[in-house]
Amino acid sequence: MNEPDTEFALESERNLMPQKKQHIDLSDPNLSSLILRLAIPSVVGLSIHALQQVVNAIFVGALGAQAIAAVSMTLPIMVLLAAVGQGIGVGTASFISRHLGAREYLEASRGASTALALTAPTGIIVTVALLPNLPAIFASLGATPTIMPVALDYAGTLLFGNTLMLLNIVSGFIVRAEGDTRFSMWAMLTAFLLNAVLDPVFIFLLHLGVRGAAIATLVSQIAAIGLYIAYFTKLGGTVLVRVSHISLRADRIRQLALVGAPATMTSILSAFAVMLLYGAAAPFGDDSIAAVGIAVRILMVGALPITGFCIGAQAILGFG
Repeated sequence: MNEPDTEFALESERNLMPQKKQHIDLSDPNLSSLILRLAIPSVVGLSIHALQQVVNAIFVGALGAQAIAAVSMTLPIMVLLAAVGQGIGVGTASFISRHLGAREYLEASRGASTALALTAPTGIIVTVALLPNLPAIFASLGATPTIMPVALDYAGTLLFGNTLMLLNIVSGFIVRAEGDTRFSMWAMLTAFLLNAVLDPVFIFLLHLGVRGAAIATLVSQIAAIGLYIAYFTKLGGTVLVRVSHISLRADRIRQLALVGAPATMTSILSAFAVMLLYGAAAPFGDDSIAAVGIAVRILMVGALPITGFCIGAQAILGFG
């Protein structure tokens, strides 16, 4: 095992050691207890994220079948966008946990800083590419003339927060990779509660309809990224996110990409599967599309907790 990086130790000696005691010790030999302590907050956090989709559907559903169908047809697009963040996040989490296990703290920090630096422009590029193509995408999904304008209103507003969503996803992976799954859980819970409170305010009190639901989601994303910024700037963890740690070396980026690519492809395939469901439901009318959207959200409530358990265990596997 390598000695901790001298440069990193000199930079953060006063701040690093106290914070490490607040985190779960990834070298704990009691693996059963360790996995549960890491996995349970991840399961709770992702369950909350799935529940947020259900709560959104409940409020939007009050606007009618067209509204819930329009919002539902946006879901596979958001899954495709999230696939980018998940790919970067999985690759980054593996990179961080492996280097923390080797006591290469500076390299772990470089990986985290580089990943976030790559995420922001990626989100902007994807958003700019998607916005003008939304009508064609919804048409290919089978959007009816009654659904199309509502779907464009919702997705067009939500896409402006795409970069924030990706940064939140990657930040969550970074925090969980160093063993602080509880902070990630609290960030998701904060976003959920804020979204649940703002949904009826924007949708009904301000009469913004589905656009109000999208704005509520954007505000909750801003709140979550604010928590992660505070976490990184106040040295809340072992990994230090710094502009000076950003390194665009090809070998480092290759490591992040190769590990994360399978996760991205898995999410992309899931999104295409949902798109096929909407395509099959479209000939039967708006109510059928809305029903499929509700069913997909319910399935997410059951699937994401399993993902949370795997994410919690990943930090231990990489550290070992």
